[in-house]
Amino acid sequence: MSTEKKLFATLQGEEIYLYTITNKSGASVTLQTLGAGVHALCVPDRNGALADVVLGFDKAEDYINPDYGYQGLAVGRWANRIRDGKFTFEGVEYTTPQNQGTWTLHGGGRFSFTNWDVEETGDDFVIFSRFSPDGEDGFPGNFTMKIKYTFTEDNTLRIEYTVLSDKNTVANPTNHSYFNLSGNDGETVEEHKLMILADYFTETDESQLATGELGEVKGTMMDFTTLHKIGDRINEPFRACIGDVGYDNNYCLRNKDGEFALAAVLEHEGSGRKMEVFTDLPGIQLYCGGWLKRDYTTGKGTSLVTYRRGVALETQFYPDALNIDSFPLWTVKANEEFKTTTEFRFSIV
Repeated sequence: MSTEKKLFATLQGEEIYLYTITNKSGASVTLQTLGAGVHALCVPDRNGALADVVLGFDKAEDYINPDYGYQGLAVGRWANRIRDGKFTFEGVEYTTPQNQGTWTLHGGGRFSFTNWDVEETGDDFVIFSRFSPDGEDGFPGNFTMKIKYTFTEDNTLRIEYTVLSDKNTVANPTNHSYFNLSGNDGETVEEHKLMILADYFTETDESQLATGELGEVKGTMMDFTTLHKIGDRINEPFRACIGDVGYDNNYCLRNKDGEFALAAVLEHEGSGRKMEVFTDLPGIQLYCGGWLKRDYTTGKGTSLVTYRRGVALETQFYPDALNIDSFPLWTVKANEEFKTTTEFRFSIV
C-alpha cells in the first residue's frame, strides 16, 4: 500500500491537493482536499481491467457548482433536507440557509465547497478535518468533523466520520459519490442492478420534503428488496417521485440501533463489478442523477456528469429528522465523540 500527494489546482487562492492510495493489486482511490471528496476510485472488472467507477471533474471549480450535484463530496453538518430552513433543538429554534427554494439542502453546502485540512496520512488512509464555529450556517456548537478514508487490499473504501462539539448539537454526515460500475463513458446506471435492504421509504410531499409518514415499498416502483435493474421501473409515475427525475428517495434500512450491516448491493453485469454498502446509520438516499442536465459537457475526460450517469447511495439519518420526532436521531453530546462508519466494498460477481 502507498499514498501519494499531488497538487490538483489553485482555487480562490487556496491549493487543492489530491491523495491517491494504491493497493498491491493496483486498485486505488484518489481523495481531494476540496470538500474532503472522492475524486476517483479505480477497481478491477472480471478480467482484471481497472476503471474509475465514480463521476467527477477535471476542473476543481466544477466541484463547487451546486448544479453539478455535489460529485464525490463530503456533506455536513446536516445531509439532505431541512424544511423551511429551521429546526428546534433542546428548546431553541435555529435557522439554516435556504439554499434550495425555501429549504436547506446538505447543510447549506459549506462543508462540501470548502478546502479541508489534512490531519494525517498513512500507507492506506487519509484523515481530513474541518472546524465549524458555533453558529456557522445556523447550527449550534464549536464543531469539528474528521473524516478518515481507508482503502484496503481487498478493495474496500471505509469512511469513518468523527464529530466533536463543545455543545450538544446535531450531525448527519454523508458522502455524495455517484457510482457507475461499467467503466464505460457512454452508459447510464439504468442497466445496473440494485438491491436495498429496506421495506419502507420516507413519504414526501410535492416538494419532495419528508412528511413524517413511512410508505411500504412492496408492490411499488420503490421495491428493491430483490436485485433488479434500476431502469426497470424508474420512469413509472409515483407519488414520491417528481416527473422524469426518477429516484431521489430515502429508504429506511432494516438495521437496528446502530448495527453495522449491509444496506445495499449494486452490480453491473457487463463488467462483473459489484459494490456492497455497509453502514450503521438508519437510512440511505437513492439518487440517480435525475436533476442533472442531459447536455452538460463537464466531467473527467469523456466521462461526463449528465442525467442518470451515476447512482448515489448516501447513508444518512432520514431527511428532516430534525423536525420529525418519530424519525430516528442520535444527537451529539457536548465533549463526547460522535462516530459513524460507512463502507463501500468492491468485488466481482
